[in-house]
Amino acid sequence: MTLDPKHAWQTSGEAHDVPALAEVRAKADKFYRQVRRRNLMEYAACVFVVIACSRNAFVLPHILQKIGSAWIVAAAFYVAWQLHRRGSAVAPEKAVDMPIYIFARTQLVRQRDLLRNIFWGYILPFIPGLALVLIGNGQDPELSRHVPIWQRWMALGFIVAAFTGVWWLNQRVARKLQRRIDEIDALTGEH
Repeated sequence: MTLDPKHAWQTSGEAHDVPALAEVRAKADKFYRQVRRRNLMEYAACVFVVIACSRNAFVLPHILQKIGSAWIVAAAFYVAWQLHRRGSAVAPEKAVDMPIYIFARTQLVRQRDLLRNIFWGYILPFIPGLALVLIGNGQDPELSRHVPIWQRWMALGFIVAAFTGVWWLNQRVARKLQRRIDEIDALTGEH
């Protein structure tokens, strides 16, 4: 019995259980629906912010509050645009002739990159507007009389904690997406 060294080498690696194409397609469909649902919630949040802060830009008494509110409105539009441009959901039907593994990997990479850069494209645009509103709140004599300084510091702490939590959660999901990308790479032997 003669052993072919090339065949022995090729079969010596770990055998990977390749999922059925239908399973890969089902996961791609589920991921599409999750991204679409997330984006709809984000767009709704942007609409809420635009409505609330547009009103504040006209009714708040101090000029810094008005400018900060207008900045927040602009930030909400920017975030919605970035989400649409960099993170819109692409239906698996759009893959056409592209192999489903390649399509799924492309979409995972796209969403991972969006989440990894969440600070620059989602959090940072709001910071100047929020800072101006908070500074304007400190300059408003009526607000200063009725809202103690410790409550204003607590509000700032809440904002920082919320942004930190959003960043952390998105990094966590980005790591999960990277694991799925690595699984596809291991199955396809690419990248």
